[in-house]
Amino acid sequence: MSRRTIFTLISGLTLAVPAFSQTRPVGVPNPMAAHTPFVILITAAFLAWAASFSVQMMKERDTQRKGREALLHRKESVLDQITKLEMDLESGTISEGQYKRRMKEMRGQLTRVIAKLQLKKVQKQKPA
Repeated sequence: MSRRTIFTLISGLTLAVPAFSQTRPVGVPNPMAAHTPFVILITAAFLAWAASFSVQMMKERDTQRKGREALLHRKESVLDQITKLEMDLESGTISEGQYKRRMKEMRGQLTRVIAKLQLKKVQKQKPA
């Protein structure tokens, strides 16, 4: 729900306040008539806040899900690169020194990705 839609709903409710007010015959004043618009405005403000809060929570959940999917994809990519590197060593296309250097780099990358995945898993289990 966009801010424009929320604003339209609130302004519509504000303009509709006279229709909701409790009118009595002349001579019998209603002591709560002055409070009715305030109750309506407070209720509308609460509903607008609740709607915006739920939209914000959905956006955060989607962002976290996309981040986790990207990390899983990166992990698979690094594992594929390690497999390719081992195949290159077995076929003799790279030297032992190059293999050790690249393997060290890829293991470091894999360690960082796994650490981030575990951090996201812990954050998911412990709501803030």
